[in-house]
Amino acid sequence: MKPKIGIVKFGGISFILSGLLFLGVSLFLLPVPSPPLSDTELMNWLEEWRFNISMADELLMFASLLLIPSTAGLYKVLEKTDTIKALLGCGLLVVTVPVYIILDIILGRLVYPVYDIELSPDIYKLVLSIYHGGIHAVAIILSIATIILCLVIRKSALGKSAAYFGFVVAVLDLIGAFPWLIGSAAGFVCQAASAVWFVFVGVRMIGRSGKLTDRTIAR
Repeated sequence: MKPKIGIVKFGGISFILSGLLFLGVSLFLLPVPSPPLSDTELMNWLEEWRFNISMADELLMFASLLLIPSTAGLYKVLEKTDTIKALLGCGLLVVTVPVYIILDIILGRLVYPVYDIELSPDIYKLVLSIYHGGIHAVAIILSIATIILCLVIRKSALGKSAAYFGFVVAVLDLIGAFPWLIGSAAGFVCQAASAVWFVFVGVRMIGRSGKLTDRTIAR
């Protein structure tokens, strides 16, 4: 019989896939400039960048859902090191999932028609402001979650390198919470760093999954 994939290994794989998908979201949105204020220019802007926004919207849904098994696997790794911090950090990470899904719905409303309902430029401006406000909130939550998790990770089997990388990412998440101030290029760097950290943690989880399984069997 083939050995079953444990929750840690499955969570690591999910983390890698989630990170890659979040990186894809950032890449699709990178060339998209800030929305113009003029009504006519805004409608032209939406039409011009419809493909990029729609692709980012599709990837965002799956990237968000993959955080659920990722967080479960991460908690399994960290719970023996510091249960309270692991629970708090993973809890904050899970909180971002429904927010991301709502943001995905909001982003999709910019490009996908619903019963041929046409929105006015003012409504589109409201949708855009809500979306960027949601991204602001998620970035702050991720920053706090990453800091708490890295306090545990540095003492865990995942190693200090993942923790120190995470501390840098937490700072970048906080900076990236203000995309209207730092610009699209700097915003991409912040978002990409977070996605790469997900991949890095996922790789470490897969690498340590066998050792964690052996410890469990030994007990």
